[in-house]
Amino acid sequence: MVAGGPNQREHYRIFYRAPDQPVFQCDQGKFAVLDISEGGFRFAFKKGALFMEKDYLEGTIHFPSKRGSVFVKGQVLRVFDREIAVQLDAGGRVPLAKIMEEQRALIQKGKL
Repeated sequence: MVAGGPNQREHYRIFYRAPDQPVFQCDQGKFAVLDISEGGFRFAFKKGALFMEKDYLEGTIHFPSKRGSVFVKGQVLRVFDREIAVQLDAGGRVPLAKIMEEQRALIQKGKL
């Protein structure tokens, strides 16, 4: 990790696969989270869900195994082949350091 100014975001990204995927829940429904970084996340959607670039989303990312949830808000950055990339607002950042600590603990216990 490279330290930067107050507007610099972390460059770490955590990738998920079923069944350990968190779920992003918003007004449009529930969607499987593909990956998360400090500045955004990607989620998969099924046919029929309508998202456009520049749409504003608010919702909650729920983590499996009762590991909690986090409120997020941001703007749709890209829509591609049933995947949505969301860039988070400054106030909607994911607490990535905490999530990474949990991931490391699970890996060390052999659960991931």
